[in-house]
Amino acid sequence: MTGISVTRVLLTRPSAQSQDFAQALGPGFEVLTSPLLEIRFLNPVVDTGPARAVVFTSTNGVAGWRRRNGTCTLPAFCVGARTAQAARAAGFPIAATAPTLIALAPHLREQSSGPLLHIRGTHVSAELADLLPDRQIATCITYEAEARPLSPDAHHALEAGEIDMIPVFSPRTAARLLAERTDRWRLDATRLIAISPATARILAPLASKGVETSPTPDTNGLLALLHRKSAQC
Repeated sequence: MTGISVTRVLLTRPSAQSQDFAQALGPGFEVLTSPLLEIRFLNPVVDTGPARAVVFTSTNGVAGWRRRNGTCTLPAFCVGARTAQAARAAGFPIAATAPTLIALAPHLREQSSGPLLHIRGTHVSAELADLLPDRQIATCITYEAEARPLSPDAHHALEAGEIDMIPVFSPRTAARLLAERTDRWRLDATRLIAISPATARILAPLASKGVETSPTPDTNGLLALLHRKSAQC
């Protein structure tokens, strides 16, 4: 009798995002979740001030703004389609969307003028002020992604060589994964799937079946790559 192949995946995103990603994976995957970062929402003063447009770099930024009862009709520039979807649901008209903050910068130069408000978390992969040094940019920090240890179940699965794939969604998560590594992990059959080249570079020291990079730096790209690699197993 032919058995049904199941791809075993370790998810290390914050709990809510891991749950959404696991649902998006669909059948054929067995998921173990152990967040290496967990979201803690903060209590900033919600004020757009003189801003003529806002910038969101994550769905968590939108969620943090909404938790503070922030309302706004300023145009929103968003990193990622999911972030744009969340911002639209919060009442923001979407001016432009791009896969990364660096890719969003030209849209901000061409489609907006005046001060900007960047609604974001404590940690960012790039500073908007560095990308647009001639613009007045304020920040509203709505959340902190706090480090969490890998769970005993996750360590056990990695030591037993039971994980086929680990999608890694940010350079910071990649660094956290390296920090948790022990000599007992058996990764010779594990594929590491990085969301970006920067994330892949950090993962490179891990002994594994290989580090592969998503064709696009977003969730959809990671999902497509996981499904393709699962079909090859």
